[in-house]
Amino acid sequence: MSRSRPARLSSSLPLLAAVSCCGGTSESGADEASLPGAMLATSGDYCSIPEMALDVLADRPGPNAPAIDDVNWFARPVPHAGDDWIIAFASHDQNYIYNLTTDERVEIPDRSDAVATPDGRYMTVPSYYTSDSNTRFYPVAPMLEALAEGRDVSDLEPAFIHEHPAMHRVYYQSTSLVHEVDTDSGLETTYRLMFSGTADESGFRIVDYLFRHSADTGELLDVQASDPMAVCPEVQNDLNTPFISKDGRYVAAYTSEVAGNAYANGASLKVYSITLTDPSAGTTSCSEVLDLGFVAGKADFSFDGSMLTFHLSQGQYLTPFVNGGLPESTITDIMVARLDRDADGQIIGSSGLQRLTTSLAAGVGSYFPAFLPDGSLFFLSNTAPRESEEEKRFRFRVVDPNSRGWRTRDMMTVRDAALWSELGALWQNACLRSAPADGEPFPLDPHELPAQAMSLTPVQCEALVLDARQGESNADRDWTELEALCRAIEP
Repeated sequence: MSRSRPARLSSSLPLLAAVSCCGGTSESGADEASLPGAMLATSGDYCSIPEMALDVLADRPGPNAPAIDDVNWFARPVPHAGDDWIIAFASHDQNYIYNLTTDERVEIPDRSDAVATPDGRYMTVPSYYTSDSNTRFYPVAPMLEALAEGRDVSDLEPAFIHEHPAMHRVYYQSTSLVHEVDTDSGLETTYRLMFSGTADESGFRIVDYLFRHSADTGELLDVQASDPMAVCPEVQNDLNTPFISKDGRYVAAYTSEVAGNAYANGASLKVYSITLTDPSAGTTSCSEVLDLGFVAGKADFSFDGSMLTFHLSQGQYLTPFVNGGLPESTITDIMVARLDRDADGQIIGSSGLQRLTTSLAAGVGSYFPAFLPDGSLFFLSNTAPRESEEEKRFRFRVVDPNSRGWRTRDMMTVRDAALWSELGALWQNACLRSAPADGEPFPLDPHELPAQAMSLTPVQCEALVLDARQGESNADRDWTELEALCRAIEP
């Protein structure tokens, strides 16, 4: 996508070190003992925020594995019967299956966007990246065998090829499993896939695939694909961000009432329930169930449906597509939200947020997070801007999304959203120069202020409020509420 504004940050200077500052220790004393360790890992120096205040469970490639100098678009998990963390990704227009536990990877078919079904039975590749411009389903079992043996399997034959005139040149899909039943003739599984389209065949579409397998041998007997259905009109101006939940019931997407790539007030990441699918009419219907309040790029639902992760972007305010690294005008970081459901399993809200990373330099960031089946999540990081002449390196990091402590007050109410913005403004006033010298960070845009405030630990946040309170004559601020927001952390 085109840049939304010119480069604002120097790749040679950390974002959070424009001026030295302030901050002492927190006055919350008794409350600190109950906070997660990661939230207490830093001092009250609120202008010095670490890249990650949480444990990294895996960081790949390791020193003994070949480096990765290119990643095409996103990466996704590969469910399987074992405990290893396995993903699929593409590099130099070649798909790979990668064991992040053993640090081993092998080639698999086609050029990009390899995404496994949630049960781990099939690997899907959209038509834009296949040799015949048709979407393909490959069996995952032979890929896992090849990975264990250390041999490439890029010539593997597909189990099913979907030929449909409306499905040529589609790309970037998400997969779900909506129904599975044992019958007298065998196992019937319905997968729901959602695809994006190219510039000449735009628009998201959903297809349901009914796979029938033999009860005796597990052999694939038959596949029936529905006619493609347009994603519901309630998802407005999505800028190519939608992702479907693992159960096929929900879609997460950035939505805006204003068409075009410019940022618009009120635009945000929302979750929609799919209320109706009509293949005969080629349509779907949705209803909005949650507004996260953040301008955010692609999101991913956890396998159990309890969390939603997404990346934030500074500079290019969405960054929905990344190929070969981030541009110099962009910084991206990872957040996760905890979803609330009623007794019927319907999403009814969010009860907690975490910001997992704070990137420190322009053109360098963490992006495209995705959940693994065990509840951990992984994300992609780059070490140098795409335009840089520096050696390119990419890393996959696995983290525990519960390890930092949930912020129990989020952006769901107007008042809390305003308070987060106020905290972000206090941080900017303290830590960034109003007229930056050449090579120093530029000020944050208003919609970026809340997310920046969420980088602070409670200790740093309270120190910031204390220093601001002592240094300001503004009696209109509700300092007590700001302090309460700092402490709104669930162990």
